[in-house]
Amino acid sequence: MRTSAARFISIVGHPFVLLPLLVFLPRFQNNIGDAFRTTIAFVVIVFVPLALLIWRSVSSGEWRTVDASDKANRPVLYKTSIGVIAVAIAYFYFVDHSLEVARGCFVTSGMLLLAALLNRWCKISLHITFACFCGILLSRVRLSYGIPVLLLLPPLIWSRLVLSRHVLSEAIGGVVLGSAGAACLIWLSH
Repeated sequence: MRTSAARFISIVGHPFVLLPLLVFLPRFQNNIGDAFRTTIAFVVIVFVPLALLIWRSVSSGEWRTVDASDKANRPVLYKTSIGVIAVAIAYFYFVDHSLEVARGCFVTSGMLLLAALLNRWCKISLHITFACFCGILLSRVRLSYGIPVLLLLPPLIWSRLVLSRHVLSEAIGGVVLGSAGAACLIWLSH
C-alpha cells in the first residue's frame, strides 16, 4: 500500500505532468486555443523524444526504472533533455514567438545543465526540482494554480525516498535548484 501510494504521488508530481500545466495555465486565462496549441507543441518537441528515450532505455534493460534512477543513467537523460529543450527554445522564439515559453525553456536548460554538472556528487531529484519550479511560477499566475503543486512537495519528497529513487540530500537539492530556477525566470521576466 505504501509503495503504491508513493508511485501514485510520483506520477502526479512527474515533470511530464507539471511542465505542460506550467505552459498551459498562464495562456489558458487569455486564449484557450493558443494555450492548447502551445502546450501541444511543447509536449511534441520535448516530451515525445524523451518518452521514446525512456521507453527504449527501459525496454532494452539499460535502465532499471523509467526515472533514470541510477547516476550512470543520468548523462544521456541530461544530454537528450538539453538537446530537445534547445529545439524548443528555437521553436518558441523564432516560430511561435512565445518569448515567455522560450525564456522558461532557457532557464530549464540551465537547471538541467547544473544538475548534470553536479551529478557526480549528487543525483538531484528532477521530480522535486520541477515541482518546486512549477509551483512557484504557477503561484505567481494564480495562487489556486500554484498552491496545490507546492502542497504536493512534501508528499513527493516522501514518495521519492520511499521508492528509493533519492536520498534526502538529493531531494533538498531539488528544492534548491527548482527555487533558484523559478527566481531566475522571474528576474528574467522583468
